[in-house]
This record gives sequence, C-alpha cells and structure tokens, in this order.
Amino acid sequence: MSETHAPEEPFLGAAPRPALRPPARDAEGRIDLRSLERAELERFLVDELEETPGRALRVFKALWQHGATSIEDLPGVGKSVRAKLAKRAFLSELVPATVQHSEDGTTKYLWRLADGYTIESVLIPDDGRLTLCMSSQVGCAMACSFCLTGDMGLKRHLRPSEIALQPLRVAQGLPKGVRITNLVLMGMGEPLHNLDNLVTALRICMDDHGLNLSHRKITVSTVGLAPQLAELAARLPVNLAVSINASHDAQRKQIMPITRKHSLAELMEACRRFPLDRGRRITFEYVMFDGFNDTEADAERLLALLEGVPSKLNLIPYNPNPDRALMPPPMERVRAFQHWFVTRGVACSVRSTRGQDISAACGQLGKAGAPKAARDIVAG
Repeated sequence: MSETHAPEEPFLGAAPRPALRPPARDAEGRIDLRSLERAELERFLVDELEETPGRALRVFKALWQHGATSIEDLPGVGKSVRAKLAKRAFLSELVPATVQHSEDGTTKYLWRLADGYTIESVLIPDDGRLTLCMSSQVGCAMACSFCLTGDMGLKRHLRPSEIALQPLRVAQGLPKGVRITNLVLMGMGEPLHNLDNLVTALRICMDDHGLNLSHRKITVSTVGLAPQLAELAARLPVNLAVSINASHDAQRKQIMPITRKHSLAELMEACRRFPLDRGRRITFEYVMFDGFNDTEADAERLLALLEGVPSKLNLIPYNPNPDRALMPPPMERVRAFQHWFVTRGVACSVRSTRGQDISAACGQLGKAGAPKAARDIVAG
C-alpha cells in the first residue's frame, strides 16, 4: 500500500510543524482506523458510514482487544459494516523484521513500516515489572551527540497507530499470563516533537476498551521541549521524565543542541509549573560521561537546578558506542555521585545497563548508515 509523506527538514528546536505529521489517510484517501481514538472512531462510523455508536465500539474492541489484522476479519463486527469499512478505511500494521534476545533477558524488536522505514522497541524485565520502551518517530531531529538515533536525522513522525501497535503486537507474543506492566516513551525519537500523534496513541493505550493500561504506568521522556510540557500536562495524565544530562548551559549545548533554543532555566521553570498529583515527582535522567559532567561541582550545580521541583534523579552511565569519543565514568565515581545526592535528601538511583549486547541500551537504538566521526566534548 503506497503512502505519501511530506519531506523532512532540519529541526532546530522550534515548535513542531504540522507539515511534518504523516497523513491519517493513504494515497487512495482511505482513513487509518488504528490512528483514531475511540471518540474519533465513533464519529467516523456514525457521521460518515451512518452506523451506530455500539457498532463503533465493537470495531474499536476488535482492533485493540482482539488485535485484528484485517478489516475482513473484525471479530464481532457484521459483514455490512466490514464492507463499508473496506471501501473507506485501512489498518496500519507493524511487520516484525527481527527479534533479538539479550543475555540479561531484554528483547529488542525491529519493526518494518509500510513505507519501508524501520523502528525499534525494547522489552525490559526487572523486579516484577515488564517495561516496553517505545519509539515515537523514525529517527530523531534532536541530534544529541551521545545518541545513535540522532545520526539518522528525522525521517518522519510515527502515526498514532504505529505507536500504539508496539505494545499491542509485543503483548500478543508474550506467554499466557504475562503482560506488559509499564510503557516508557524513551525509544527512537522525541515524543513531544510528535505530540498530537503521541496523545492519540496513549489515549488508545489507556482506554478501558483499548489496551487498558494505567496512566500511572506510562512515562513520557523529553530532551527539553519546554513549551510543550504544559500542553502535555493538559492533555495526558502521564509521568514525566526529563533528560537533563548537564549542570549548566554551556556544558549542555555541547551534547544537546536543543539547549540553544530552550535554556536550562527555561526548562526548569517549565518543570516547576508542571502539575503533579500528591506524591508524584518528575524523573530527571542524567547520562554520565567520564571527565565531563561527573564532578562534585556538577553535583552542586545540578542540585541547585532541581530546587523547588519534586524530583527523582536517575543516573545513567553512558553506554559506549564505537564511533563516539565518549566513555562512562568508573562505577565507583557514579556511586559516589549517587551518594552525594542521597545524603542531601534527593531520591537518586543508578540505571542498570540492559540489552547492551544487542544494541538495545539507552542511546543505542536505530543505528544508521555510515557512522559519524568521533566527537570530543570538553569538561566544564
């Protein structure tokens, strides 16, 4: 099935542009049923196909609870409704290209999309949880120097269907009685750069008649698109994780170009305004690099940044990549950094590296084409 997409241009931190969003219809004008949340699907069937809300609900359940793979085979949906849908709609699909299993139990899925692009998802078992790390874009426009996904640039946004299909198809392949407990939007792409499609996808995931996942078990991670934080909070009651990775602007600009558009001060002010239920906190992710952002002076500056924000700090020793002149600190330094924060009353954890042997760890997804030349960063 052929589909058309607007050409991509470099992104320098401005607000997301509607022209980049993939269409909800294919080249023949048929609508992507799985890119509609339940209320939208009902409007489509009632207003355009002259069907009833009850039949729309049966279609929605067939898509997300039964995981139907074709319009011709929608459980519980009558033949006449299926005939109408076949003329006006289609179903997006993820085709599994490869599945890799790590020695530590992590599983990486490579999905092929209808236009030939590929994305990755990572399933991580840990302490009674089963977390799916999901992608929101093909590639990424943020160009963080430590992340291989950024080497691809942004190819296109994922449609809501292509986001929500990741947990659906992974869940269908799990043993009986085993279910995904948590979703994290920390895979390929910047979720807030694809906010409209992300919101629709996660509403499908949270819908009682969809994937029925609790909003308390869903975390959206961002590199710091500060203006979009308020919109996210207004539209979705999910957890927030912010990839901060530096203790001052000059340092952060070396590894995260988005800082040229949105300073740490702007980002932290947006975090202070982010509404949180009682007992909830924002997670700040801090990738640690040897000799760059791992000193006591960095810790002191970072502590000052976090002031006034209910927060948890998650330290991530950098996962080395062969085409980067970057290395993680010795683990004893990481533990000392953690201890410094804990003794000052900050909840601080160290993320265990998972799936590194299959390039499924943080910053390793979506290896693209020719590697970049190694880049140096200057301690500060």
